[in-house]
Amino acid sequence: MTPTLLGRWQTRLLLFLVLGLPLTFLYAWIYAGFDVFDIDTNFFLVLVVLFVVGFILDPVYIWLQGFRWDHDWPFAFQFFFSFIEFGIVLALIYFDVLWFLPSFLLSDFDGFLVILGHFLTVFIPSFLALLGFIQIFLVRWRFKAAELGRL
Repeated sequence: MTPTLLGRWQTRLLLFLVLGLPLTFLYAWIYAGFDVFDIDTNFFLVLVVLFVVGFILDPVYIWLQGFRWDHDWPFAFQFFFSFIEFGIVLALIYFDVLWFLPSFLLSDFDGFLVILGHFLTVFIPSFLALLGFIQIFLVRWRFKAAELGRL
């Protein structure tokens, strides 16, 4: 499947809303010791920054896929570039570029493991949904360049 830019953005937004936010809430809730009032909002901020970084990089991915002989973007590339996006977010946090995400989140290895655990908690189900569930429940998604609602 060769996704269009609009299809990429719609799919990213769908995964963010349907899986990203609920899984982030679940992860933050467990991390807070099952206390809803003690949930750390930094998990949600990291997720939003990851969403925005991916949203900004999607036009670059469309440009890069134009250099491939079939103009396709395989799932292996999607897998690889998801970790690149995560690395960019880590760098933004580590170098204190974003005023709302303090660098102390990565002050030690435990902080890195917590953020990595959050990323993997959201990424693995999202990637599996991209490989299967979206294609099963939104049959036209695959044949309409990943654009939702396109006839």
